[in-house]
Amino acid sequence: MYRAEIFLKDLANVKEFVVMTAKYDTLKINLISDIYTIDAHSLIGIISLDISKPMMLEIPDEDAPESFKEDIKPYLYTHS
Repeated sequence: MYRAEIFLKDLANVKEFVVMTAKYDTLKINLISDIYTIDAHSLIGIISLDISKPMMLEIPDEDAPESFKEDIKPYLYTHS
């Protein structure tokens, strides 16, 4: 399992994120916000969440590929 806290700052950032996850279409990627869990490949699913706060990204079945870990870096939430 791989988990990381991410933050998508605006709708343009959400779109970029979905394009990035499309490269990993065979990888099960979830976004968890409050009580909701959605498919991270879904633009409409992500916009239905509250993007004003960080979300938990989860790959439940396996560890993330190294290329994914690199691609996710711009979206990682840093507590500041």
